[in-house]
Amino acid sequence: MRKITAAQNRKIHMLASQLGMDDDLLHEFVGMVTKKEHISSLTVTEAVRVIDGLAGKREYASGNHMTDRQKSYIFFLMKKMSWTDDNGDPDIRRLEGFVREQHGVDSYHFLDRKTANMVIQAFKKMAVRPVQERNRLDKV
Repeated sequence: MRKITAAQNRKIHMLASQLGMDDDLLHEFVGMVTKKEHISSLTVTEAVRVIDGLAGKREYASGNHMTDRQKSYIFFLMKKMSWTDDNGDPDIRRLEGFVREQHGVDSYHFLDRKTANMVIQAFKKMAVRPVQERNRLDKV
């Protein structure tokens, strides 16, 4: 088995940087995809899977990864709950905080289908609450 190439290593770090991942989060992602702790221990094939995952291709992980439809629905519900940034886009920091606190997952990128479904169910319940009540609960 051939070891990861220097170009693949650079690409992994570049993609992770573009996604705003720090080294700890990157290594957690690599571990999730390959079951290996260090990028330098990856094979060429494993590096391709990591690169595909960082680039957003669904084939990189097991079929248990959150689907694009689930991600879109989560973002839709966030907008419905007014969990948006100044540009009206979903507030990713708020989502990250929610999945970290409620499900122990460091980033929404790592949600599996089951956990993504739990997030969706929670957001659906939250979305039907009046805005004033949601804001009051957020400050508690």
